[in-house]
Amino acid sequence: PISSIYSPSHKVSVRKEDEKKARVSYEASNVKPDKDFSLYYSLTQDEIGLSMLNWEGEEENYFMLLASPPYVHRKEKIINKNLIFVLDSSGSMSGKKMEQAKEAVQFVINHLEKGDNFAIVDFDDGVDMFSRRIVPANSENKEKALDFVDAIEDSGGTNINDALLRSLEMIELDERPTYVLFLTDGLPTVGVTGTAEILKNVAKANSLHSRIFVFGVGYDVNTELLDRISLDNRGTSVYLGEDEDLEVAISNYYQKISSPLLADLKIDFTPIRIKDFYPRTLPDLFKGSQLVVVGKYTGNGPVTVTLTGNVGKTDRTFILKNQELVKSDAYGFLPRIWATRRIGYLLEEIRLHGDKAELIDEVKKLGLKYGIVTPYTSFLVTEEEREHLDVAAPEALKAFEEKQVTGAGGVRIAKATQRFKAEDQAVRIESRMIRYKEDKTFYLKDGFWVDSEYVEGRAVKEIGFNSEDYFRLVSERPGISKYLSVAKNLIISYEGVNYKIVDSE
Repeated sequence: PISSIYSPSHKVSVRKEDEKKARVSYEASNVKPDKDFSLYYSLTQDEIGLSMLNWEGEEENYFMLLASPPYVHRKEKIINKNLIFVLDSSGSMSGKKMEQAKEAVQFVINHLEKGDNFAIVDFDDGVDMFSRRIVPANSENKEKALDFVDAIEDSGGTNINDALLRSLEMIELDERPTYVLFLTDGLPTVGVTGTAEILKNVAKANSLHSRIFVFGVGYDVNTELLDRISLDNRGTSVYLGEDEDLEVAISNYYQKISSPLLADLKIDFTPIRIKDFYPRTLPDLFKGSQLVVVGKYTGNGPVTVTLTGNVGKTDRTFILKNQELVKSDAYGFLPRIWATRRIGYLLEEIRLHGDKAELIDEVKKLGLKYGIVTPYTSFLVTEEEREHLDVAAPEALKAFEEKQVTGAGGVRIAKATQRFKAEDQAVRIESRMIRYKEDKTFYLKDGFWVDSEYVEGRAVKEIGFNSEDYFRLVSERPGISKYLSVAKNLIISYEGVNYKIVDSE
């Protein structure tokens, strides 16, 4: 059976059609097809398939771990869940947003599995509950819940604090995982409104560590508050623009998390030591999903990877034994993927906890080395190109500098940070100033494509393009040849030596 399927080069959609058949799709328009399409897949008889890739550099070593269930068709593999939908029905939700939100909740209700439990909390300046306790998702309760949602009307202010506390109070010690889907389009305006106090109250109320998934609609949301709620409670934040279809977005997201297979994951690597791995908090593993963990490591193989989690009250363990660590240029994409996720983590730290100099310096360093455009490396692209990049657009840069947490700029930065944190492909910006080749990045400077690792002013060994010395270099150091394909006029740092390739024609 097929387990993990992964493309480091393109964003793909993967649909497992049966145990031994999967359909992988890629679609794009107005793109320059200047790189190979790469696809990796693994096979396993295990219920959770584990596979590991690694890349050894001159200074650092990187790994990627993929954990994926094969095709799931037996219902007994699915964990039943508790689901609480917390819906903002304040006055600002009036009109199309309210209708779409209600339709999204009704979609979720209709797609609850037999054996699931659920609850609905509706709030404006007060809190209204479908039931005082979480109830079984039987046909009678689902029918009553659909009527409850249909009768919701928009009015009043936004009491986020009380809505979340009331929802968390319903959660009891249970073998099944609990997920809170929290949707709001506004700032807290009623009751407790301070960010720190709301976070403190939610942390105290969520003693059973339920996951909170946040959906922020429009530009009036407090992204700092919403991101902290999701981050502190093992969830994620999703931001939707005014013109995005709320029902489609929420129903699609629910389908991703609707069927948990393994909860409370932990991973152990022996005998290597891992560090700076992302995501920092491992999500649950869902039907049709795939866990991708990227990080650095020290030590030597072979490696044994142990994944543990639970299915209800039962602990489960999955082991990848004697994985050999290889020295292969084929996995040269790993450092850039790691750098992208690291940048997302750093930007989140800066945005939520303050702009410390060492964090900003690291974002700049990583952005320059790998050609990743961030709020601090927007100069890597031209002004015209900058207008089309969310993270580098003038209004986004202003929002980051001014620490905006609301408005279009604040939402744009929050969305960009989330994308960095979840990126599974090697980021490549379409720019006249940047070229990429596996783990290296080159910038156009004074007619030469310059390796990002070259330090300005350092001595270079000049070699003529297509000269005898040129081909001798390729013969003696064959690993450099792939980088020489970038351009005829090139400055590259390779194995401790700086080479300047000059085309005399």
